[in-house]
Amino acid sequence: MSEFLTMEEFLTMNTQAEEKGEWDWKRNKVKLPIRSVPGDVYYKARKNAIKVSVTGKKSKAERKVDFDDLRYKAEIIVAGIDTERTNFRIDSQQVLAKFGKIAAIDVVPCIFRPNEIDSLFEAIAEISDFAEDEEAEEAVKNS
Repeated sequence: MSEFLTMEEFLTMNTQAEEKGEWDWKRNKVKLPIRSVPGDVYYKARKNAIKVSVTGKKSKAERKVDFDDLRYKAEIIVAGIDTERTNFRIDSQQVLAKFGKIAAIDVVPCIFRPNEIDSLFEAIAEISDFAEDEEAEEAVKNS
């Protein structure tokens, strides 16, 4: 092995290693198998959650940026359910029909309570290694 990464070494690496875990759905007394979410899905979910709107005319135009936290968490949750270990799929036609929705992200708040959405999202974020380190964030803000 060389001192620095070579192309041959990189091409043989598994850069999409998948972590698996479980989330305890206490209200229904069942465990939900979860998996890590790859970076491309994470960035797409963040991008989809950002909404930019412009108000006013050219010289006095103001840009407003909103972040739809629920949409972001719902996309991560849909992607984070380990469908290899369960046949439960939030995006299945049966689930969509049960709640009268078209998109899986719209079903998430119908299935889970707000605190459950937060807890499930945090569990998936932790094994995906994109959980926000709030202590580190606060240290940067306070320095």
